[in-house]
Amino acid sequence: MTTVDVVVVGGGAAGLAAAVSAAEHNAKVVLLEKSSSLGGNAFFSGGYFNAVNSERQKKAGVVDSKELYIEHMLESGGGKNSPEIVRKLAEESLETMKWLENKGLRFQELVTESFGGRWRRSYLTLEPDGQGFIRVLTTDALRRGVQIQTKAPVKQLLKGEDGRIVGVAYQDEDREEKRIFATKGVILAAGGFSANPELIRKIAPELSDLTNDNLAQNTGEVLLSAEQIGAKLVNMSEIECLPGARKGSTVRGRLHGDSSRFIFLDSDGKRFIREDAKRSEIRDAVLKLPGKMAYLVIDNSGFKSYSLGIQRDSIRGVETGDVFRADSIEEMAEQLKIDPSRLKKTIEEYNKCVDMGIDPLGKSKEKLLHKIETPPFWGTYAPMAIHNTLGGLAITQEGKVLDKDGKPISGLFAAGEITGMTHGSDRLGGNGLTEALTFGRISGKACAELK
Repeated sequence: MTTVDVVVVGGGAAGLAAAVSAAEHNAKVVLLEKSSSLGGNAFFSGGYFNAVNSERQKKAGVVDSKELYIEHMLESGGGKNSPEIVRKLAEESLETMKWLENKGLRFQELVTESFGGRWRRSYLTLEPDGQGFIRVLTTDALRRGVQIQTKAPVKQLLKGEDGRIVGVAYQDEDREEKRIFATKGVILAAGGFSANPELIRKIAPELSDLTNDNLAQNTGEVLLSAEQIGAKLVNMSEIECLPGARKGSTVRGRLHGDSSRFIFLDSDGKRFIREDAKRSEIRDAVLKLPGKMAYLVIDNSGFKSYSLGIQRDSIRGVETGDVFRADSIEEMAEQLKIDPSRLKKTIEEYNKCVDMGIDPLGKSKEKLLHKIETPPFWGTYAPMAIHNTLGGLAITQEGKVLDKDGKPISGLFAAGEITGMTHGSDRLGGNGLTEALTFGRISGKACAELK
């Protein structure tokens, strides 16, 4: 029988942050990861991290505050997210950023805005996508003696006679069932359920025919195991979609990161929605298009503004026929099978909007920054794909999991996408990593300090 202080379930951003935080507070920690490697979806994410960092934002000419950040999250969430959880995230996000920097993570000086982020409060690391976060936390976890086991899917939460969660049952690499016990608690950070088509079909049938851009391991068994022992689930039907791969392909043209750089098009070559709309509004608009298919066009200056990882993936997408590169607007129209005169007119009209600072579709003046005029031009399919499940476990500000009566379940914590109280009906771009890392850090400390 193996006994430690804290068991962490999941080796993505939230799980690694929780494991490191618990170990920092003198806990003996075991981390169990279902897949063969660490990182989860965070490793392949856009890498945007949101925080109100007045010093950096002031240098960039950005006026921001924690109150404005809270206001944006609550507005975006449509009344379905918890004001207490939202406030905790806003208040702790900068501390998380500093915590990561103290471990050696280096952020770019650039202050930017992720797609659907509402404000320039996003930061990128010097490494591509989310890789820097995972590298730094993995290194720190190993240095602090965290025992990491991969290929170790958790099958059951173990409950003591007094109702306390005392450990987990999992399968080892040889598929033998093992048990590990925790004297302080278990932290669930196993991600969402975007890759569980049966569950998606049950709770959001209108999205069941969409592709998803998640790892295949994100199927939600740990979430459902928690429900079986009495945990409360909230906002389960709230599911975020982003431009993704078309059916029959696994290649995703990730050219939508900066809404000031691109335009959305329908099959007639017309813009149909402002590119800086809420993610849920864009999702619903695309799903109403013929064949649920949209397209996206960006020029080369916009393309070059993206990370080397996105540029690399786009070039690969040209080879598979999922991304298009053209030396002229007319050539791009032909590749997208759109009337060339219509596409040319759309882009001319959009460029005039940039000149005037006014868009009939309502795109904000702050986002009307860049014309589409520098060849070569890049285009891609932009159907909706399931990106993130916004619902999950109800938690307290310390990450304690609540039961169906709203009371904390003794010895059980959660962080990251497996929780469901932060985003409500719409997640601000850049908040995924912020939520995972911040509540991972918070829950790790709280669990380790349990008496």
